[in-house]
Amino acid sequence: MEMFNWDVAPGMKEKAEPKVKVIGMGGGYAERQQDGINNDLREYNVMITVPKEEADPIDDFLTRHNAVKSFLWREPNRNRLITVVCSSWATTVMSEHKTITATFKEVVA
Repeated sequence: MEMFNWDVAPGMKEKAEPKVKVIGMGGGYAERQQDGINNDLREYNVMITVPKEEADPIDDFLTRHNAVKSFLWREPNRNRLITVVCSSWATTVMSEHKTITATFKEVVA
């Protein structure tokens, strides 16, 4: 499995939305249960700003994985190695740099 080795800019957003089953019990009562073993997988909105000539390898990497094939990434908040897919990305071209914004979704291999 390939490793995503580029540094992301500060200010990354991390989204947590645990999957939960809710069973209505009547009278306003409900029981909540964790939905599955891995119910708390995270989503990260990252940004990478590099000189123009360094942006193509990043785009090539993400295109090669094509939102299907997972890759390894070191999550900077907790410094843990996780498996993710990149579901979308966009490039902003500036005079000397390119900024790539991407959404990484944590997956279980």
